[in-house]
Amino acid sequence: MGHWALLPGWVSAMLLLALAALPAALAANSSGRWWGIVNVASSTNLLTDSKSLQLVLEPSLQLLSRKQRRLIRQNPGILHSVSGGLQSAVRECKWQFRNRRWNCPTASGPHLFGKIVNRGCRETAFIFAITSAGVTHSVARSCSEGSIESCTCDYRRRGPGGPDWHWGGCSDNIDFGRLFGREFVDSGEKGRDLRFLMNLHNNEAGRTTVFSEMRQECKCHGMSGSCTVRTCWMRLPTLRAVGDVLRDRFDGASRVLYGNRGSNRASRAELLRLEPEDPAHKPPSPHDLVYFEKSPNFCTYSGRLGTAGTAGRACNSSSPALDGCELLCCGRGHRTRTQRVTERCNCTFHWCCHVSCRNCTHTRVLHECL
Repeated sequence: MGHWALLPGWVSAMLLLALAALPAALAANSSGRWWGIVNVASSTNLLTDSKSLQLVLEPSLQLLSRKQRRLIRQNPGILHSVSGGLQSAVRECKWQFRNRRWNCPTASGPHLFGKIVNRGCRETAFIFAITSAGVTHSVARSCSEGSIESCTCDYRRRGPGGPDWHWGGCSDNIDFGRLFGREFVDSGEKGRDLRFLMNLHNNEAGRTTVFSEMRQECKCHGMSGSCTVRTCWMRLPTLRAVGDVLRDRFDGASRVLYGNRGSNRASRAELLRLEPEDPAHKPPSPHDLVYFEKSPNFCTYSGRLGTAGTAGRACNSSSPALDGCELLCCGRGHRTRTQRVTERCNCTFHWCCHVSCRNCTHTRVLHECL
């Protein structure tokens, strides 16, 4: 497995590992075999969470690197935080692109996001950024919730902060989240080529967005809610807020080239850098998403590219935007059909304690791409 396929590999591995906490009847597939998880431990594939629950990854898959396994062992309780963050990142990706030609499709198995990650396009950039952000966000929040044994709240902000407020409370530990995210996520990247630099840059852009969107939160103290003094702490943004920012940066992503100064005196760090494809543009900032390859149009099915096409997708016939039938259906046109839907309506609460509703039937007009 090449380094470019490692992101869907370790993401799938973490999501599969989360199944180990479920009953065997839920974790096994229809054939009765375990998908990615076996019940025979070895010294190289045994992972243990804070509840001393043995979680075993099938060695033949090789989805987690040795460093990633070591980081999980060194931080009891972090396994479920990472897998939860990844699940949230996948949901956020699907939400942000629900009305676009590429709607962040996923599949079961070791290649969660499909063949799109074999390309250096904008969509790949967003996948790397949102998964990295999801891990950082979940780990930072779990620290303040006491779910991870190796970290706690960020207590560095203590004491005076302003004329009518002071630092206190339990700040989310974004520094631990960023550090762990950088160590865990970036360890899957190997090489020194353009893809390696792009992946690392977008990973860091996701983490930086979580950090930059943190906000101060306060609680009032005083007689009768007078709020004569406030205690304040730093709180993580919602992952939806992070996704909104990253989607905007997806739209304004920078196309880059592999920069090489060609100087024998330059250090390796100076040689490895990204440059804008257009020399007139500024170099990408740490907040920007970067790509180097044009995206497919995602209009039609392609097994080679791994695109499903937009045939059969619901569209909005009255919208001129990306979710409109003209753009989403790529000019192929759309079909319209009606559907009778019965829903509960006119609900009334009766004291105490009963709710009565009527059944209302109405006709819904649906539009689908040809």
